[in-house]
Amino acid sequence: MGRGRAPRSVVVTAVLAAVVALSALVTVRLLREDGSSAQVPAGGAGGSAVTTGVDCGEGPCQVVSRAAVDGRAVELLADAQGGNGRFEADGTVVEVAVSALGGKLDANSLSCVGGPVSACLVRGRQDAAMIAQLVVNRAGTWRSVDKPYYSSAGVVRLDDVTGDNAPEVVVVQTSPVLARVFALDGSALGCTRRYTAVGQLRGWPEVQLSSGDLRACN
Repeated sequence: MGRGRAPRSVVVTAVLAAVVALSALVTVRLLREDGSSAQVPAGGAGGSAVTTGVDCGEGPCQVVSRAAVDGRAVELLADAQGGNGRFEADGTVVEVAVSALGGKLDANSLSCVGGPVSACLVRGRQDAAMIAQLVVNRAGTWRSVDKPYYSSAGVVRLDDVTGDNAPEVVVVQTSPVLARVFALDGSALGCTRRYTAVGQLRGWPEVQLSSGDLRACN
């Protein structure tokens, strides 16, 4: 697809719509976290290369992280401050709404898993917490799942928890201390038991779960 700049009014309207919708979802998840409710890194560190002709906010985009998914390149772009992010893969550009919600992007913000259904997490740091956005490739088309994930423990990762050769989203929270697991469509699959400290989760901070760890979320 072309890399020309879209009219500013169109860009502003699209970004505002995404922020309003995702802000509401994040608020719901924040409220639910206290009472209810395989990351396999694929790629390397980002660089400071400037992407000519593509703007992130008021300045040129920089590549902050790269990954290889099923042999194809994936890039995470942002401005010099780690904001105004964009996810690019196979000519598709997805706006990174988590940066508009206060998450800062860096070289560790992109994590991807390849397979029959490939997926990438774009993760933005917000102090000690983390906000994440899921982007899924189905039939060669990358689309954002409009369900942001918030971890007060700062851990959101992809892992094949159920053993079906497709990744799930693992989100660790601190009140109460447990991990929640979600399918790629955003549906809840279950929770671990409650712990007294996050360090008790197996493999912390690279939390390793299996389907036997899951139970109903109370």
